[in-house]
Amino acid sequence: MRLTDAQTARTVLAISPDGILCTQAAVPGAEGATFTSHAPYVIDEDGCPLTPLRSTEAKGNLAGSKLLTFFARAPRGGAAGGSAVSLIGEVQEVASNDITDAQLAAISQADGTSVESLAQLPWLKLTPSRVHLYDATRGIEAWVVASEYADCEPNPLGDSASVLLSKVNCQHADALRRFTAVYAGVAQSELTSAEVLGVDHLGFDLRYQLGEAAPPSSTRIGFKMPPANLEEATSLFMKLFQEAYEKQTGAWAA
Repeated sequence: MRLTDAQTARTVLAISPDGILCTQAAVPGAEGATFTSHAPYVIDEDGCPLTPLRSTEAKGNLAGSKLLTFFARAPRGGAAGGSAVSLIGEVQEVASNDITDAQLAAISQADGTSVESLAQLPWLKLTPSRVHLYDATRGIEAWVVASEYADCEPNPLGDSASVLLSKVNCQHADALRRFTAVYAGVAQSELTSAEVLGVDHLGFDLRYQLGEAAPPSSTRIGFKMPPANLEEATSLFMKLFQEAYEKQTGAWAA
């Protein structure tokens, strides 16, 4: 079991620190090109980005066409690490008094702009009609049905995945190698590397290599019970590591 493409796309938008607004350039000699501008944002309950419009160039472009692309990428080392989403759709202006204090505070903290300054800017909301996902973990891309994107929930471990992956891959690297060796049915000395690439409440993606010349292998390992938070997910990994230790040392009783 793994997240659907729609859930992965929602996860990217939920955890990406900022986005890129791509409008259709309106300057002479640039017909057909796009103009990109930095876009700190928050998402509403349907996954629609809300962003303050600070670029005068982007504002001028939108006078000619409300159709644009919004791009976001998840940081590496966390949930959906390195995955990217492009949302295509039309934007509408949002009154600043419709932006909540929590949304203003979230962008202020991420972007360094004061809440007072953000409240004075025009705001845009993009409602996507097309959603494109590049899943870096699986190395695939796909178009996601916009209604499925709007209706689903992101990875509940998204905010804590980077901390969890650091614990598993760094603090418990030896235990992870032992677990991988037991899981793959090989001697631990045969392993060149082992790394958890991503984790969610359904399971985790494990990549490992046997020998310098062999290509890396990837596998998906499911959780028997979905963890609801960082503490529960950490406990599940510790249990898996303990079981691997007992199997390796002959102390395991099924």
